[in-house]
Amino acid sequence: NGNDALLTSCCLVAGLYPNLASLIRPSREMRIRGGKLITKDGDSCRPSSSSFQCERIRNATEGGKDAYVVYHGKVMTLGVSKGSKDDEKKKQEPFLDDINFVSRFAILLFGGEIEIRKNFLVVDNWLKFKVDDKNKGSNSSSKPEKLPDKGQVNALLIQELRKEMDNVMLKHIMKGQVDENQDEMDVECQRVIDVVRCLLAA
Repeated sequence: NGNDALLTSCCLVAGLYPNLASLIRPSREMRIRGGKLITKDGDSCRPSSSSFQCERIRNATEGGKDAYVVYHGKVMTLGVSKGSKDDEKKKQEPFLDDINFVSRFAILLFGGEIEIRKNFLVVDNWLKFKVDDKNKGSNSSSKPEKLPDKGQVNALLIQELRKEMDNVMLKHIMKGQVDENQDEMDVECQRVIDVVRCLLAA
């Protein structure tokens, strides 16, 4: 699976977390020009000019889905005096280096601690992801039927999938050191990976 870009994004989250930021899109109403990135500590950051995702973030549109990035490091610009006759200084501004966009499911499966709150999954008491609670029927003319606690059930399934991914990684680490049938173990691990790939592609 080394050439799978979707699974590679999971490795980025696992390796760089908690270096994670949420994209704030431009807003005429809020007078926000250009896309910005908000980190967990509340810093409003811009992408470093050396990041290949820099233009994508700067040119982000007002409408669109929520988006998240991982980054390698955060740097601060130095304050510069306006002149010798006053002490006013330009406010220091943080920049993020080596940015890559990642899926919300990559964050849920390989990020920080997750907590279930009704039909929401909350990562490290920060990022909040709503889990769909609608039952899509085959009859398009009928209204979608809401099932009791369906969203919470789906949230539990994602949480259990995360545990299965932990088992997959443990089995790969212990491969060759246990007496289990290696072929059967590989098949079981691949099934879990296939499920993860389907989620990432959603």
